[in-house]
Amino acid sequence: MKKWVMILLVILASVCTGVGYYYYNYIYRAPANVKDREFAETNSAYEYLVYDSKERMVKNKYDYKVLINPVGGGHDSGLTAGTLRESEVALSVARYVESLNEDAALGIFMTRDTDTDPTYEQRLSMIETVDPDMIIELRLTSSDDPEIMGTSILYDEEYYDPHLVNSDLADMMERSIIDKTEGRAEGIFALQDGVSDYIKTSHRPSVVIKMGYVSNSKEAEALLSETYRSNIALGILGGIDSARHTQIRED
Repeated sequence: MKKWVMILLVILASVCTGVGYYYYNYIYRAPANVKDREFAETNSAYEYLVYDSKERMVKNKYDYKVLINPVGGGHDSGLTAGTLRESEVALSVARYVESLNEDAALGIFMTRDTDTDPTYEQRLSMIETVDPDMIIELRLTSSDDPEIMGTSILYDEEYYDPHLVNSDLADMMERSIIDKTEGRAEGIFALQDGVSDYIKTSHRPSVVIKMGYVSNSKEAEALLSETYRSNIALGILGGIDSARHTQIRED
């Protein structure tokens, strides 16, 4: 396709959808070399996400902002079981949290919203971009024992916010998710070193949500269900709401 035709299409896409910037970076500027193209696609998606996040914060005066970090992406599928991929489940649930949010004062942001794998530094920089009130990391887990199942929440016990203690946030999130999914609660646990440096360095009220075990066939099947994923998202939104009200009472 000729260059001027592509530019015209980009302009039309920008006018009609507001995402011309993304298409230009993602499609037109992508170099021919496969590895370079993959790198460019990840960076273009990240650049657009930063741009879009800033635009949203200008247009919407959010009272509360949550940044979700879906692990993996791109070539990093994370834990797998058959067709189940940790990176895909994490992104899917994050998207559900955003789409099911009906509170105009609550801003939901993500470190990635496509099947790309931003660098650790890029994910960290989203904290500076968004300046969130809460950070949530979405993961799956696995065990050598195929009978073990359940949702667990990890929290950083080293960071302390008197208005929202991380262990309290973890408990609220666990209760809300289990209420919506009718699943099994494995419990809340202090985050160990090396498990999630992203949360450890975020210095915000934050939790790591391990949504289930890929090693348990029953839970793995549930995690493939869109209904189950949307219920996890509703549980997360419920946990966020409980935490917000707690902070308001404390303030």
